[in-house]
Amino acid sequence: MYNSLPIFLNLVIWSGSFLIALTPVLVFQPNSLLQSYFYFAVVPVLFILSFIGLAGGLSRLGRRGIIRGTFPRQPFHPIYLLRRIYGVCWTQVYYFKPLYSVALSIPLLKKLLFRVFGYKYSTNFVVYPDTWIRDLPVLKIGEGAYLSNRATIGTNICLSDGNILVDSVEVEEKGLIGHLAVLAPGAKIGKKAEVGVSATIAIRTTLKENSKIHPCCMINHGAVVGEGTKIGTMSYVGVKTILGPHLNIPAGANIPAGMVLMKQEEVNQYYSSETQSIKEHIAAISEKFRGVADYEFKA
Repeated sequence: MYNSLPIFLNLVIWSGSFLIALTPVLVFQPNSLLQSYFYFAVVPVLFILSFIGLAGGLSRLGRRGIIRGTFPRQPFHPIYLLRRIYGVCWTQVYYFKPLYSVALSIPLLKKLLFRVFGYKYSTNFVVYPDTWIRDLPVLKIGEGAYLSNRATIGTNICLSDGNILVDSVEVEEKGLIGHLAVLAPGAKIGKKAEVGVSATIAIRTTLKENSKIHPCCMINHGAVVGEGTKIGTMSYVGVKTILGPHLNIPAGANIPAGMVLMKQEEVNQYYSSETQSIKEHIAAISEKFRGVADYEFKA
């Protein structure tokens, strides 16, 4: 029964859409060549509208399962079963790229698509056909936000213990998510905040207004990046680290878990001591290998 569920949903969506789209051609006999052209021009429009309508309508059967929490990935668990229904319907639209790209390019159609799948907020933001989004009822994107192509807006994560974690993701007004960037469940991106190319924002991490994460950074679980703070390329910020407002974190920085840095002087002091420790460590390794090389040379 569980495995037949996607087959049934797909059959209804696809067959129903084709039947509705072909109705004018099959039922009404054209009286002229111009009328025939009109009928065939109407077919793709009806197909797109009916496909979105049927997929969105059927997704309502599973909408109650799109909630925050941790749930077992078991076929007949009540929440996971509802998620399965919703997911099958949404992915039929998402992976039907010609239809999905048409829907995203027409504001009214985009609004219809998002509303019918349970999205509650403004649809005046940029999203691409290959930007991964799902679980629209727990998604909030502000006006003027920009979600780059191939970015992942991850409202859910499958865990190795057999559960699935679902949480809301919020990108506030004019937030920018770069190419190949990843937002994990619970991530909150403030107004005009920027997540750079290939950066990862982990579970329940907060970036405050005007903060900027440069490319290839990793901001780990539960971290908070203050207003206007900039984090340099390829930096790491540890679990539950708190960074204050208007800081400049150098490129390649490694800030361990639980650190609280509220002033630029603290950042400079920490970074200087860390750099010195790294230099001493490298010097010790070099000296060790130099001793080995000298021994082998003498031998």
